Amino acid sequence: MSDNERVNSAEPRSTGLTRTLSFRELVFLSFGGQAALLSLLTYATGVLVYASRFSPIAIVLGTTVVLLNAVPVYGLSRRYAEAGGYYIYALYTMTRRLGLETGWVYIFYSVIYGAAYIMGATYVLQYVIGLHPMFWAITIFVAASAFLALGIRPSARYAEVAAIAELIALIFIAVANLAIVGFKFYNPFSTARRLSPSLLATAILFAVGIPTGYGSITPLGGEALKRDDIGRAALLVVVLGGLLSALVVYSIIDAGMYSGKLNYILSAKVPIMDFLRLYYREFALIILLFAAFNDGVLASLSFMAATSRTIYAMAKNNMLPYSLSNTKDGHPFNAVLATILAYSLVVVPPLALAGRPFELFLVYGGLAGMANLFVHISAGVSFVIQEFRTMKRALTYSSLRFMGWISRRLLLIILGLVAIIYSVWTLTISMGALSGEANLFLLWIIVGFIYAEVIDEIMGRASHSQSS
Repeated sequence: MSDNERVNSAEPRSTGLTRTLSFRELVFLSFGGQAALLSLLTYATGVLVYASRFSPIAIVLGTTVVLLNAVPVYGLSRRYAEAGGYYIYALYTMTRRLGLETGWVYIFYSVIYGAAYIMGATYVLQYVIGLHPMFWAITIFVAASAFLALGIRPSARYAEVAAIAELIALIFIAVANLAIVGFKFYNPFSTARRLSPSLLATAILFAVGIPTGYGSITPLGGEALKRDDIGRAALLVVVLGGLLSALVVYSIIDAGMYSGKLNYILSAKVPIMDFLRLYYREFALIILLFAAFNDGVLASLSFMAATSRTIYAMAKNNMLPYSLSNTKDGHPFNAVLATILAYSLVVVPPLALAGRPFELFLVYGGLAGMANLFVHISAGVSFVIQEFRTMKRALTYSSLRFMGWISRRLLLIILGLVAIIYSVWTLTISMGALSGEANLFLLWIIVGFIYAEVIDEIMGRASHSQSS
């Protein structure tokens, strides 16, 4: 049976990793990957810089982009229940080379995105407590690396406790902010006309970073107990995290407007952080410390797990050194070590040279947003191709009773195409606004294509030698 002809079964097949993750654990790991509180202090700041009072709507639009991209992920994760996520989807539905390129970009995305959260958390801790940023960066990095090395089960347990506490904190902040001004509500559309398409697209790019952490569980398909759980958890967390974050940002702007503090909030270096300190005083310190350290560890841990599983899957297919696919008690230990090394190179030297964690966060955030859109465009194309193939096979045996089924497939294809178009538009416009980051991102893609050519040449020669 070829890869493209695999059929669904009640339970996913063995992949060399231990299947232990339940739906609940996947939800909390995915929510941990979003790092909602820290995203509000970091990515939401980028949204406020570009969209001002329109920011809640920009976050909803960003959530829509992520949700549209999650639909193909849901469909593909049900079919390919293996470690590797987006890499596996592209590999099985398109070509080996495009699969390698998708995996190559996903490794870039997951490392940069996780490192961005380390930088964001480092900045918050330095801002609130002081001490050198390198101290905080290494502390968070070591804590996340320790959990990653221990295995997925301890990571899932930590994610569950931390995510529940975070949900409670977010709901409390939103309700308390609205209560400050007696539950008066402003119209966020009143300033929409002042936004240029470029500013809006850039705001959406940063907004995409808020709920997009759900993708951290996609490469964990080889450790999920049920094949449907990855996609179901992803859809739930996108909606929950995105809309809750939009509500919190709305409540902050609302409180600022009706209390006469909006200009202070929007002109602050880190608006949401300064708002919390203005209105909540000492209690804000607790929230900020909890958000920074907890989310810094949890978000980077979630994406380190995603990176390691993608490396593992690519190594199994000889697209990376095969030794990286070695496992120890069902744990991809060599891939984990490679991931820790990659993160250390992205976190420590740049911070030592630049010394400015928030500026590095903004750069990493822009890079991660572009790479995120790229891998989701790939997933969208993979999904549309897979649905066309499925529908084509079904039409061979078409009858009237298949019309409803075909209509649902057409709807899924349309949703997939909308997701691709929306992502391509956002990526294209934002690359014009962030030219420096765009050049670095394109350089990584070019290196990936060159690497793919080298791998194909090596494997082609190996196959020729065996046949001879």
